[in-house]
Amino acid sequence: MNIKLIPPFLIIFLLLVACSPAPEFQASYDPSTLRFDGAKAYNLEEKFVTTFPYRSSGQPNNRLATEWLQQELSSYGWACLIDEWSVINFSQEVPQRNVVCKLAGKSPKEIVVAAHHDISPAAVQGANNDGSGIAVMLHLAEIFAADGQPPYTLAFIATDGEEWGMLGSRRFVQTHPDINRIIAMISLDNMGMNYYNGMDIEAVGQFRKFGALWLQLLAGEAARLAGDLWVPQVRAPLDQLLGQAVPLSFMDQGPLVAAGVPALGFAGKVPQESAKLHWEIYHNPQDSLEYQSKDVLHQTGRITEALIRQLLAMDSFPSESGPYLYSASSRQVLRGAALWAIFIGWVSIFFLGSVFIGGRDFKQKLRSWRTVLPHFLGLWLPLAASILMLYLFVAIGLMDKYEIYPATTKDPETLNPHWPAVILFLLSLGMFLALGRWLVRRFAGNLPAPGFKAVKSFALFVVGLAGVYVLALNPFSLLFFVPLAFWFLINGRQGAGRLLDILFFLLGGLLVYALFYFFGFVIQHTNFAVLWYMMMMFSIGEVSFLTALAVTAIIAAGLSMLVKPPVAAQDLKT
Repeated sequence: MNIKLIPPFLIIFLLLVACSPAPEFQASYDPSTLRFDGAKAYNLEEKFVTTFPYRSSGQPNNRLATEWLQQELSSYGWACLIDEWSVINFSQEVPQRNVVCKLAGKSPKEIVVAAHHDISPAAVQGANNDGSGIAVMLHLAEIFAADGQPPYTLAFIATDGEEWGMLGSRRFVQTHPDINRIIAMISLDNMGMNYYNGMDIEAVGQFRKFGALWLQLLAGEAARLAGDLWVPQVRAPLDQLLGQAVPLSFMDQGPLVAAGVPALGFAGKVPQESAKLHWEIYHNPQDSLEYQSKDVLHQTGRITEALIRQLLAMDSFPSESGPYLYSASSRQVLRGAALWAIFIGWVSIFFLGSVFIGGRDFKQKLRSWRTVLPHFLGLWLPLAASILMLYLFVAIGLMDKYEIYPATTKDPETLNPHWPAVILFLLSLGMFLALGRWLVRRFAGNLPAPGFKAVKSFALFVVGLAGVYVLALNPFSLLFFVPLAFWFLINGRQGAGRLLDILFFLLGGLLVYALFYFFGFVIQHTNFAVLWYMMMMFSIGEVSFLTALAVTAIIAAGLSMLVKPPVAAQDLKT
């Protein structure tokens, strides 16, 4: 057998081994026990959002809303407390308040349900986001309290600060005595719009991980058993891929997923013809009772009740590990050795490229890399220094400080860049790059100018090292490395051919540009202000400094293949 055919056959074998049938569940609860009433939920929502408008975090009505929620849930027989703490947002201290209520079960293991009581500062009633989730949770609390002691403990949480990065659910995880006893968590958000035509499942973790597949499949089976409910579906593989590659959660399940708790977020599904209207209402004074539907609340509330009752009816629960991709059409799931082989194999491509380009003599390659290192550092360190400059801007008040995420969607802070900060950042970046080039000329005079093959070899090695970091942090983020394959085509061309090298360098960021467009222009409608939003993400540490170093190292590696190495100082005199 031709030895060259072994790797493809090995990959195919691993894929076949790793693709396995997804777990199947037979819902076992009694659907006749479902008692959720959409009209009752609507009345609760109406009372809540009209009594407590303008309840964004830190506002007087936010505090009054939590006090009312504590009283209401306590009246049903739940044991409630208010957890108070504070965060820094918009560079100011903002009080936060979670309402944490429990219905003790026969087992201390917990099923957690959360809805956020805070709203965007741009909203008034915040009926759908998230008065609807609060109303569903309140009605469910009344129903389950009337059932008597449940098999497992129920914990219902009205969270604060969801609009500013799921601060309340993050706090719940951080202060929980033992998250291992949490069986599952369900987040309720955006549950009542009159144009919803289904129930959506959100499974993205906050910065890492993805929601347990078994819980998502169980949600669908529990709804299907009822016979008259929308059936939640696991999102398409492409959505799963992007959700795991860019794990920025926007619902309260995020922090729990990141902590390893089986969790999902329930939200109504928006039909395509209503997408424009939905965006106009979202985080806007239009988010009022006018668009809320008793029938939709009846659907979303009963689906949630069905999943809770199914969890209560189970004696044991599946366990999962590692990333995955699930196909609903084939009911197959890809996880395990083959998936990791793909991840590791993609990183290895850059290491292999670094080995074979410019010869295979390792000692000779190390000597050549020594001459490349100053050139690379002269580009990388200035880029890293520009990140430190953003931290300085926050420290001196030129940019605002936030706890986790910058401001909120549609907030003026995200749509109106602080131009002094932008201009100073660009000037600083230019100055740092010029200084880096000068320092290389000044202090690397005893080293010969590196050849292009040595530069390219070293650049691919740096990308490979960054890939190892990403592999350890979040393997699905290696999706961003796919377009970097274009960098193999950069060839140190001169004259007009240099434009081709520049094109290949730019194509290496293809996926980044696509995501900028998707999130900035299509989803968030921030247009070019998305670049300002990125500056804020780095400035507050939402993107960690280690990750920033990896990102800037990749950029510097690509630039090192385009930028001519500085001529040593003595060579300039010659």
